[in-house]
Amino acid sequence: MGREAKGQKDPLGSVATLPPIEARAHEPPPATGWPAAQRPGEPASDDAVMPSPETQWFDATAPDPAPSRGAGARRLWSIPLLVAALVVLATARSVMVRALLPVALVAAAVALLARGRRHLLPAAQASRRGLSLDGDQLLLRGKGGAGEHVLLTTRERFGVTLLATPRRDRIVALLSSSAGMSCVGASFDGPARRTFAALLDRASVVGSDEVGLEAIGPDGEPISLSPPVLAALLEELTLRSPGCLDRFLLTDARGATLVLDSGELRAGGRVFDLTAPLEWRAFVFQEALGQAIAVYQGTWVRQGTSEIFLVCLLPAMTPALDGPGKSLGPLDRGALRDLRLMQGIPESPPPSDQRVAIDRLLMVPIRSALDKAPRPAAQAPRARA
Repeated sequence: MGREAKGQKDPLGSVATLPPIEARAHEPPPATGWPAAQRPGEPASDDAVMPSPETQWFDATAPDPAPSRGAGARRLWSIPLLVAALVVLATARSVMVRALLPVALVAAAVALLARGRRHLLPAAQASRRGLSLDGDQLLLRGKGGAGEHVLLTTRERFGVTLLATPRRDRIVALLSSSAGMSCVGASFDGPARRTFAALLDRASVVGSDEVGLEAIGPDGEPISLSPPVLAALLEELTLRSPGCLDRFLLTDARGATLVLDSGELRAGGRVFDLTAPLEWRAFVFQEALGQAIAVYQGTWVRQGTSEIFLVCLLPAMTPALDGPGKSLGPLDRGALRDLRLMQGIPESPPPSDQRVAIDRLLMVPIRSALDKAPRPAAQAPRARA
């Protein structure tokens, strides 16, 4: 949110912070992506649910090659060189000039085109960057084994929160534990969406413009896996912690836990039982920050004598679709439900001492969990697609 304006308090009260992710030097990952005790095509053993001591490797996909800024200029410059070679060949009187100068001009044009071609090719070692499940640690290992970052430790409690774009063509797994928070993503085309429909259906829909969907790793580069590799990683993490897909674990700036588990929500020092009746509603509000106006979204939760307001900055009210004129018709029922959960009614700013700041990527998963909890008879029915 930046610094506080003069004479104004931070409207969020606190910002969720994460402990730094540990980084160490390590040897390069093994060349194979399978445990030594298991080969592709072989059935898993009966004790597959137990953490394997063997290292498992999950290759990160190479970034999409993008033309460099000068590639177009190099192609344009090659055309005059080829034309000049033809002109010299047709008009020059000297045999030496007609023999050598066109060859030099053509060679220069070919060199420009070849140089532009090299800029379109991915890095040679891009495929060696990936995730390694080494014992009970999930590590991000850089290219050539230059370094590693600990993403989580499976012997401790950890959470995996699945987020998706409205069209479900991009999914991100938000990993949270005592090691911090990190994201791993994958892109899905039409066939992949059909193949992994069950996995995509478990993801909460968020706005397509969310920066977190880029899944930037602790080394500053995106952690992007192929759909089968991401599915294999999530399967292994689920085997080691069956409830991880319904859990996240964070700590706010005040030292209080921010935890969503299968049966409870802990925030601001309060505990809400998601199996018992509770009240909640979504709202939006705005406050002045110096000469600017900030717009926030909030979720009010009350159960018994416990009451809290979860707040964060407001993203786009309606996530970006594929283009102008597109409707919500093709979206699945789960996506339509999540889009409705994003909406809120305008209200006055909540009390500062009852606010808990959260990452806005977590707002829809929290509301989805609250929407599944029992409601008091007098409250309005939950959101439906």
